[in-house]
Amino acid sequence: MNRSDSQIMESLLKKAGWTRVDRPEEADVLILNTCNVKKPTEQRMLHRAKVLSEYGPLIAAGCMAKSQPELLRPYSKVLMAPRSIDSIVEAAFLALEGKEGEFLEWKRLDKASYDRDPANLIGIVPIAEGCLGSCTYCITKLARGGLTSFPKESIIDRIWDFLNRGVVEIWLTAEDTGVYGWDIGTDLPDLLDGITSLKGEFRIRVGMMTPNSALRIADRLLDSFESPKLYKFFHLPVQSGSNRILRLMGRDYTVEEFISLVKRIREWYEDSTISTDIIVGFPGETEDDFHRTLKLLEEIEPDVVNLSRFGPRPKTKAASLPQLPASVIKRRSKVAMELIEEIKERRNERFLGRDLVVLASEITPKGTQGRTPSYKPVALGQVEPGYFYEVIIEGFKGNYLLGRVVRRLGRAGLNFNVQVEECPSR
Repeated sequence: MNRSDSQIMESLLKKAGWTRVDRPEEADVLILNTCNVKKPTEQRMLHRAKVLSEYGPLIAAGCMAKSQPELLRPYSKVLMAPRSIDSIVEAAFLALEGKEGEFLEWKRLDKASYDRDPANLIGIVPIAEGCLGSCTYCITKLARGGLTSFPKESIIDRIWDFLNRGVVEIWLTAEDTGVYGWDIGTDLPDLLDGITSLKGEFRIRVGMMTPNSALRIADRLLDSFESPKLYKFFHLPVQSGSNRILRLMGRDYTVEEFISLVKRIREWYEDSTISTDIIVGFPGETEDDFHRTLKLLEEIEPDVVNLSRFGPRPKTKAASLPQLPASVIKRRSKVAMELIEEIKERRNERFLGRDLVVLASEITPKGTQGRTPSYKPVALGQVEPGYFYEVIIEGFKGNYLLGRVVRRLGRAGLNFNVQVEECPSR
């Protein structure tokens, strides 16, 4: 979402005659689009704000500007909230003139409608902002607010524009994609059906959805994912394997419901990628609660786990609860990470020897990276991005698979020149 916001701000500034420069010392005005979801991130943002402010006038934008403006005021005279990025041009002129300004309103911006350049072959499309949750540990809602879904027409128009600019992969993003449309009389499956009806051979990654929102639309959601244009990727953050801790967190589902959802997804799509988030050391978490989390991980074997050590965020309910010792949290994090690595290896071994279609969509320092139909990353070596390849999986390393390219199948996007079908397993 932040990357999309940055692209929108850059586009608005370009239209107003501003030019992006490559180095901070060349800039007349600097913009830092902040995130503060975790304490370490907050500290990085403050360090960056301090450094950048020494080069010239700084605009502090993003989540921290809204939820923790007091931390940024020593470095910036101009603050901008995520829902006020349409005022970036006015903010830039204020900063240039050395004046103060705060753009911290709660606007209902249709961020899908703003013209912007995609990031090479990947187009990031926000479908909603804010959420319907009441998580006791989350500072993001203080910055992004309640749910605002963007019109289906705006989203599809933006995707079509990106496809016409050569994009081959679309990332749909929101604080919770699962609640898309609940405030405007529609839902995520309806949106996905509209997107997948567009012509072309492109792929779509659906971003994070809370388990409770996914449960509400599960049947129709799984039907929508039948389209080969949708990566079989499901980011469902469970956070804890203890129902008691989930209640303390303000999460509106049970462990049993989460397990049932994961099993249903894997019954429909055997090779689907399940990504989840885990927080260890939440206030009140006992050894029994922690071991319930380990048991959950063993049972569902998620392909991807974003593991966080709990750190209290200011102005949240969980910050006022009695905190666990840092040494306890560190130990539990180490134990959980060791298990996560074991599970990751088991999940990756399933792909050895498989013959798969992979879309090459990103350039990394080590070469081209592609994605399988279930969004597993595959290192492809030096091949041209923007094409589908038939690939045999010969190994894995860390978070990605190692593939040997058998042949190039055809160009992706609107200019596709071959019908791409799934290769049989060998």
